[in-house]
Amino acid sequence: MPTAPHADALRDAAVVLTGATSGIGRATALAIADRPGSLVLHGPEPESEVADLLDQVRSRQRRDAELTNVTADYHDLAEVTRLAERIRVTTDPIDVLINNAGRPAPATRTVSDAGNEITFQVDYLAPFLLTTDLIDLVAGHDRGRIVNIVSATHHSATLHLDDLDLTRQAYTPSAAYAHAKLALVTYTGWLARNRPSPSLDVVSLHPGVISTGLLHAMFSVDGQPPEQAADTVVQITAKREDNGTYYDERVPGTPHPQAADPEVQDRLYERTVELLRGHLPE
Repeated sequence: MPTAPHADALRDAAVVLTGATSGIGRATALAIADRPGSLVLHGPEPESEVADLLDQVRSRQRRDAELTNVTADYHDLAEVTRLAERIRVTTDPIDVLINNAGRPAPATRTVSDAGNEITFQVDYLAPFLLTTDLIDLVAGHDRGRIVNIVSATHHSATLHLDDLDLTRQAYTPSAAYAHAKLALVTYTGWLARNRPSPSLDVVSLHPGVISTGLLHAMFSVDGQPPEQAADTVVQITAKREDNGTYYDERVPGTPHPQAADPEVQDRLYERTVELLRGHLPE
């Protein structure tokens, strides 16, 4: 499906939204349902468990719009690779990729089967891998946009480039989550600097303090409704010709100093490639 010549990057576009089956992702899927020409929704649950969401999205779509549901659990990097393969056969090109999938950090440090601290894998390595696997589809046409959903908690973290799996750090769930989100903001900066095409825009977005299962699992605070975050995601995603910006809700903000440092960005990229060796495309 070709990119539509509209100011709104979502209108008539081919959109991939990860983490679409709960929280901010679910609210975003419903908020944008009437705009894309092709919408791919990802979540970890079997399709039978999200049938109600898919029915609601279909009821809001145009008759000629396409909807695809794909399942993948980011705890397994092989599933991320299979997710990319599924998306490739579903839509080409991709106009918009929204990396929203994430998880709350567990109470104690947990390691994935691949040997990674699990929050770092799910909240950073998996979106990095998916983006790398799909980058040619997003960058290979008139206008593509990648929006990485992050968190303002990244300001409280320090990126441990020599200890990304937090083996030598005092572990807390909030620190592990903030560390992973700092990595994602930093990678966004790297990709904005090294985008394969000037037609590709890459931004990161803190959508606000939102009442979701993730928030309640780790923080003793109240949040705004997911629909408010969805409105923010839609507004920022719909922009065009806007590369490298970190958004604090709806306004450009200043990311963590490490995330804005090109040397740190390059070092994180190199370490990430090492951690994902065997999973990244050759």
